[in-house]
Amino acid sequence: MSCTAVSNFDDLLNLESMHNWPVNKQLTDEDVRGCLTLPTEGVEKYIMPRLPLEQSENLARNSGKTVMAVCDVERSIRYDMKLVKEQEGAYKLERWDQVSMLRRIQASQGIGMSWRNGMLHFKIFSN
Repeated sequence: MSCTAVSNFDDLLNLESMHNWPVNKQLTDEDVRGCLTLPTEGVEKYIMPRLPLEQSENLARNSGKTVMAVCDVERSIRYDMKLVKEQEGAYKLERWDQVSMLRRIQASQGIGMSWRNGMLHFKIFSN
């Protein structure tokens, strides 16, 4: 499965702009040191409807979790990470530190995410 193609729709956008990615945010110190906290609205409106039914149902439960493929589109590297819904409703991507350490990602950089071919694709943006 190719890690570089994001989607036909995304091909029409300027993917150098973080705001053209359906799920995006500025990274915090906590994001780069451990788990990546994802925008709740982005997960619920964009990611969950695209998940296979079993994964979506697992995640919808309080303290639900599901393993998903996550692709770094700039490096063409695929990771397996766990998306977890915490009791207070926040969503976190566990095992994110493997990316942040490898890429030397820093707080205040941006991240854009998109779903394609059963994987969550991401791109890091400079400050």
